[in-house]
Amino acid sequence: MNSIKEDIINRGLQSNAKILLPEIDDARVQEAIKELTSIGYEIVSIDDYKDNYDSYLEMLSTMKFCKNWPYEEIKKYLENPLHYAMIATANGDADGLVAGARTSTSDVIRSAIRIVGVSDDSNCVSSIFFMISEDNKKYYTYSDCGVIPEPDVNQLVDIAYNASNFHQLLSKEEPRVAFLSFSTKGSAEHYRVEKIKEAVKLFTRKHADILHDGELQFDSAIVPEVAKLKAPSSVIKGNANVLIFPNLDAGNIAYKVTERIGKYCALGPLLQGLKKPIHDLSRGCKVEDIILVTAISALQKEVL
Repeated sequence: MNSIKEDIINRGLQSNAKILLPEIDDARVQEAIKELTSIGYEIVSIDDYKDNYDSYLEMLSTMKFCKNWPYEEIKKYLENPLHYAMIATANGDADGLVAGARTSTSDVIRSAIRIVGVSDDSNCVSSIFFMISEDNKKYYTYSDCGVIPEPDVNQLVDIAYNASNFHQLLSKEEPRVAFLSFSTKGSAEHYRVEKIKEAVKLFTRKHADILHDGELQFDSAIVPEVAKLKAPSSVIKGNANVLIFPNLDAGNIAYKVTERIGKYCALGPLLQGLKKPIHDLSRGCKVEDIILVTAISALQKEVL
């Protein structure tokens, strides 16, 4: 493991968080739990909370999404280990949850929104990929690459704000946010460009303390020499480290190109906008991915 990964794991360990990994029938999860506990992480199981079944059932029955469900249907819903783990996390018995090795992203997110809920300072749940260069010298946060197909202006602002906080937490760098487009500072006219411009204006009103700019093309955002030519007045100056994509097509394609051709490590999708640290794994995840995402969930204990 390289140094930033080791740093994340060590900092997560210091939080003394209790993290749930409910998919214990998966061999990769079993191996990750073994490695995490060997270095001092407290990985808890839903079996640790089996005595809370009645209180969890009562808690679930009061939730809006199942308020009119038959009692037997609520009981059946709670039998799912993912849902039981979500209730334990929502109740504060666990500090975070990592799933997705055997569960679809949509199921993880749906359960998280229903049971844990969207954070009070956010309008939506979205995701980031934390991109680490092969030489471990550059870090970027890409968002949203995994959840919202066509974010509106308010959602773009939420995505950017949450992504900037996430980047600072993981990298310890000051976030420099770029709202990306196929236009740089009015070089093209299109309704899609107008949406990005509106998002930048709203972000400026709400989060003026965070360094940001837009609309910018990708090269204007990350290459100082190009920024001098295309956006000489940009406060980012071609040094953006948080890249906000206009839609899921752009974000998802970009992170995969960066990962495969640029040989960056793509850590994610990491969920943001929830009340608790809940994270989704790729079903193709490796043991190292599970360890790192668990560490990130633990690290977030202090900020969520």
